[in-house]
Amino acid sequence: MNTFAVLGIAIFIGILCGRLFDKIGIPEVVGVVLVGIILGESGLGILHAEELEYFKPLVDLALAFFGFFIGAELKIFKLRSLGKVIILIFISEVIFTFTIVLLGLYIYLNDLYMALLLGTLAVSTAPAATADVIWEYKASGELTTTILALIGFDDVATILIYSITSNYILNTLGGVEFTIIHALGFFLSHVGFAVLIGLGFGGLLIGFTRLFKRMREIFIVAIGIVILASGVAELVNASEIVSTLILGLIFSNYCRKADRAVGVVRDLSEPIFTIFFVLIGSHLKIELLPTLGGVALAYTFTSILGKFSGATLGAYISNASANIRRNIGLTLYSQAGITLGLGHQLLYDLKELGLVGYQLGLKIINILLSATLILLIVGPIMVKYALYRANEVYREEVETMDYIPLR
Repeated sequence: MNTFAVLGIAIFIGILCGRLFDKIGIPEVVGVVLVGIILGESGLGILHAEELEYFKPLVDLALAFFGFFIGAELKIFKLRSLGKVIILIFISEVIFTFTIVLLGLYIYLNDLYMALLLGTLAVSTAPAATADVIWEYKASGELTTTILALIGFDDVATILIYSITSNYILNTLGGVEFTIIHALGFFLSHVGFAVLIGLGFGGLLIGFTRLFKRMREIFIVAIGIVILASGVAELVNASEIVSTLILGLIFSNYCRKADRAVGVVRDLSEPIFTIFFVLIGSHLKIELLPTLGGVALAYTFTSILGKFSGATLGAYISNASANIRRNIGLTLYSQAGITLGLGHQLLYDLKELGLVGYQLGLKIINILLSATLILLIVGPIMVKYALYRANEVYREEVETMDYIPLR
C-alpha cells in the first residue's frame, strides 16, 4: 500500500475512532492510539516496523507543534500571584516523581537504564488531556491557574532531564565515556541553542503579526515559523521541542492576537497529531505484553504515587490555600504527547546503536503505551473531581450544531 493511502487511512479511521471514544467519555487520544495498534504489526499489519522510518518527519513536525502549544499555555501575568506556590509544588513534584519511579522500577527490574528513562518520562503531564477538562467545565480559580502552570513546567522539566539522562545512556551504550563536563556541554548546546532559536523566531513572529493585519495571514505565518524553527533546531542539533516551546511562550505573552492564532493553528494541526498517535500505537507489540504488563502497572503506580505525594507536600511547604493543598495532588496524572513523543524519539536514537538499543527502546514504548491508556482515562476523571471539590467549576455547556434544512 502506498504512503498516501496509509496516511489517509490513519487520519480517517483515527478521527472516527477518536470521536467515538469521546462520545463514551474516554479521551480521543486513547481511541487514536488503539487505531495504531490495529493498523500495526500486532493487528492488520498495514503499518510495518521497517516502513515507520519514512514517517519520522511527521513525528518531528508533531513534536514541534506540541512544544509550541505548551509554550503558548505559559501566561506570565497569571503566574505572578502564585509564583512561590507554583515553584515549590513544581520542584517537589518533579523530584518525588523522578525519584519514586526511578527507585521503584530499579528495584522491580534491576535495570538502571530503563528505570532512568522511565523516571524521566514520568515527570511529564499531558497538557491537552488536562486542559481540555478545565476548558470543558469553564473552570477558573487559583487551583485552575496552578494546574495550567504546572502542566507546562512539567513538560519543560521532562525535556531538560531527558536531555541529560538520554545523553548518558546513549553515550554509555555507544561506548563513549560520560562525564559531567560532557553532559553540561551537551545541555548547553542542545538546550541553550534551542532557547536562542525560540527567542529569535518568537521575535520574528511578533514582527510579522505587526506587519500583517489579517488573522488568516498571521496563522499561516505562525505555522511556517514553527516549522522553520524546528528545522533550524534540527540542523544545529538543538532540541526542537524546547525551541518551539520558547517560541510559543514569547508569542503568547507578547502578541495580542496570539490566542486566536494559536487556536486556529491547533485546529489545523489535528491531522498531524492523529497521524502521530497512530504511529505511536503501531509500535505496540502485543506479544510483549505478557512480559511487560507488570512493568507497565509498576510504572503507572509509581508515577501516580510520585505526582500525588510530591505535589501535595509542595503545597503544604509553600503554605498554599486549602483548595490547592487538598486537590493539587489529584490533577497531574495524565500522560500523552510529550511522554510518548520523547519515547518515540528515543526509539529512533536507540535504534542507531543496534539491536540492543532498539530492543530497549521498543520495551520503553510499549510500557509507556500501556501506562498511557490507563493514565489518560484516570487523569481527566480526577481533574474533574478535583475542580468540583475546589468549587472552581462554574457551568457546563454542550456544543451543538445548527443544521440548515435542505430545500
